Amino acid sequence: MTAAAERPRDRRRSAGSFVRPVRPLIPIASAFFVLLGWGVVAHNSGAGWVQALGDGLAGTLLLGILGPGVILSRARLRITAVPTDATAGLPVDLRIESTSRVRVTPVHPPGPETFVGPARRSPPVEGDVLTLVARRRGVVSAVNVEVASAAPFGLLWWTRRLRLELPSELHIGPKLGRSVVLPRQDDDRSGDSSQRSARDIGEPRGVRPYRPGDSRRWVHWPATAHSGELMVREMEGPTAEPVVVVVVLPSDEGAAESVAEEAFGTLVALFDRGMAVILTTTEENGRRTAAVTDRRSAGRRLARAVGPAMPDVATGIIVTMGDLHSGDRL
Repeated sequence: MTAAAERPRDRRRSAGSFVRPVRPLIPIASAFFVLLGWGVVAHNSGAGWVQALGDGLAGTLLLGILGPGVILSRARLRITAVPTDATAGLPVDLRIESTSRVRVTPVHPPGPETFVGPARRSPPVEGDVLTLVARRRGVVSAVNVEVASAAPFGLLWWTRRLRLELPSELHIGPKLGRSVVLPRQDDDRSGDSSQRSARDIGEPRGVRPYRPGDSRRWVHWPATAHSGELMVREMEGPTAEPVVVVVVLPSDEGAAESVAEEAFGTLVALFDRGMAVILTTTEENGRRTAAVTDRRSAGRRLARAVGPAMPDVATGIIVTMGDLHSGDRL
């Protein structure tokens, strides 16, 4: 899943497939034999009211068979709101609007089907919820959906495929995997307890509100109790050299997902140690080396990471902490 080209702002509807019926033989054949039988009865009876009732039945069946196709062809759908981050394998909710009541099933990324469009709600809400459950990490800029309708009578389902552009990119980060074996820190030496807390880097500068990705060890409980919201210690810049993490993903999607999960677990383990991290990955526009400071920024970088252009390049993870090296050799 990669970012798609920008589209004009006033373009509400993305290109999709033609409207088509789903298994039409049985409904059409049933309607034909019903009308044929009614025609025989009306011809033998000779009563005008029977013929008039037959005309109404024919119109109703024609509306029930062709009506959903007309409704579906005129339906306009658009994604109105999307979060910026999600995790592979976990559901994420988008907001969607439709001019007609239709059934929407996400195809890529996949998700459960839901009915969207005008309906009576109490209390009223803006738009409907469309849930995605992406199986793999990546950057999503559009969602492929299958839209279906059988309105107004449910005699025949019609369907079509649409590509709905997102108002902003959705970063699907990898799952949290197991960290590679990291070099020991100076305060990791043996002692009375096997569970030793890693030291913080830098000197305390003050306190600030908690942000996603902050370590639990940085929580400042007196300030939290005084302010009524979770506060953390803000540290000066690290005095030690940052840890350098190089991640090269395999070309195989399954193997790349496993390496990305392991890399994410490694980065989170380094964040929990309070260490500054420089991450090197390969993206579509080339190699990128930049600092990552929390889970969110690490997840976004790994969501954008791709395999090397050269198929014979060694893949894996390597962690450099000063003169110490760890991880899978590249």
